[in-house]
This record gives sequence, C-alpha cells and structure tokens, in this order.
Amino acid sequence: MKAVYKIIDKLLANPTTLNLMALDKVLRIGIPFNAPHGFKIKTLNKDAVIVSLPNRKLNHNHLAGIHACAMATVGEYCAGLSLLSSFGISKYRLIMSEMNVTYSYQGRVDLEGICSPHQIDVEAIRDGLETHGKYSQKLITTIRDLNGKEVAIVTTVWQLKNWEQVKTKS
Repeated sequence: MKAVYKIIDKLLANPTTLNLMALDKVLRIGIPFNAPHGFKIKTLNKDAVIVSLPNRKLNHNHLAGIHACAMATVGEYCAGLSLLSSFGISKYRLIMSEMNVTYSYQGRVDLEGICSPHQIDVEAIRDGLETHGKYSQKLITTIRDLNGKEVAIVTTVWQLKNWEQVKTKS
C-alpha cells in the first residue's frame, strides 16, 4: 500500500492534465465507492480543487435531479483532495470525522465541487501533529451547477494523523 501512496503523492505534486487523469484512475480503484459516480478532477492547484459530478441517470434521485448523497460525496472528495494536495497520503492518514450538507437548489445539470486549499493552515496542522499526534481540520466545499448557481455547501471535518501512530491496520 505504501508504494501506491507514493505514486499518489507524485501525481499530486505535479498536477498536469496527464497526471490528473492518472490520479483519477488510481483513486477510482482505491476508493471503489466513488467509481460509479464518474467524478473527474478538473483542477488541482494551490488555489482550488474542482471535481466534476456528471448529470447522469446513475447519479439521479427519484425526481430526476442529482441525488443529495452524490453531492455530499463530491464535496467530501474535493475536501479530501485539498488536504492531500497539501500533505500527501504517504505520511499522514486522513479520515473524515464529521459532515454537514446544506442544500439550496436542485441540481439538474452537471455539477462541480470546489474547495480551496487556502482554508488549510499548514503550519497549525504541522504544529498540532507534532504536539498532539493528530489534528482536526474543517473544510468547506461549494457545489455549483455549470451555470454558476450554488446548489449545496458541504462542510467536512478531517482528522490527520501520522501513519506511525495509527493503531488499526490499513
């Protein structure tokens, strides 16, 4: 597993179009729950992580709009990628500990999740990891449609912990 984590870290460190396509494939295998949704990483840089959520039947609810759980999942995914872009996966375990979603509009076209890595205080996290061995980070992801209309806000809280301090097997 450590070899896969190092590959992911290399792809994150140089997010070219080709590397983002490779990262999509690796994560589709590594996170099989997300594979059927058809997420695609559109942007991954210091300013934004943007992931597309296609408007297709598999992602629909009973009203033929995009399902609330698909929106929540793309919000979680964007936030996790924001943390990965700042810290990688080979040194630290990321696990979501809390999620809250506020829906404001029905998604009826392709959607995208947008999370800003600027929300992450890298120094505070490093200090917390050194002092306490773990750190909790709150992140906000906006879900909007391709017309720019906000359809949901996903708030997640993530625990980061050094892999050496993780007691459960990965």
